[in-house]
Amino acid sequence: MKLFLSRAVLAVSFFAAPVFADDAGELKQRLTDLQSFQAAFSQAVTDEQGEIVHEASGNLTMTRPDKLRWETLLPDETVLIADGTSVWHIDEWVEQVTVMSQQQAVDNNPMVLLTSNDESVWQQYAVNSAQTDNFTVSAKNEGGQIRTLTLSFDEQGLAKLIMVDSQGQQSTITFSQREFNQPVASSAFIAEIPESFMVDDQRP
Repeated sequence: MKLFLSRAVLAVSFFAAPVFADDAGELKQRLTDLQSFQAAFSQAVTDEQGEIVHEASGNLTMTRPDKLRWETLLPDETVLIADGTSVWHIDEWVEQVTVMSQQQAVDNNPMVLLTSNDESVWQQYAVNSAQTDNFTVSAKNEGGQIRTLTLSFDEQGLAKLIMVDSQGQQSTITFSQREFNQPVASSAFIAEIPESFMVDDQRP
């Protein structure tokens, strides 16, 4: 469940932005122009001692607002789809699907800012930019699964995400083969569930 929730929202992009008086305003402007983002990713999770405890790779597809497809190919095949209302986690290995409301999945989770245009949602998070092209986001209210989220940009756009969770583990997600604002088929965000799979529907 912890891994499911940590994946439950992701992705992004970016272009030159004007100067803003605050870091949150600058980050929001960078994300506002983004309509879609597609990339391959590699992920490394380290513990508090810096030891690698998990590695993964796959593909990410995102459109704003509020839609995401996170497909892991290695070490196991899983698909996470946020369709704007619900989040579907499809695990091919165990033939099981877990479904949550999207609001429940991203509650108090700074990853929501990557796809949200809602000003009331943005007001729930603090944004700091201690280094050029690096923005660290944290929830104003305590108790979330993700303690901080750092977005790193290069001249093309978003290059890396670094998440530190409530247990002190750090997840570094590096993007490659990036495509910005290219057409994305709506079918990418429709969960296709084989009849043989067990469905655990946790929506209220």
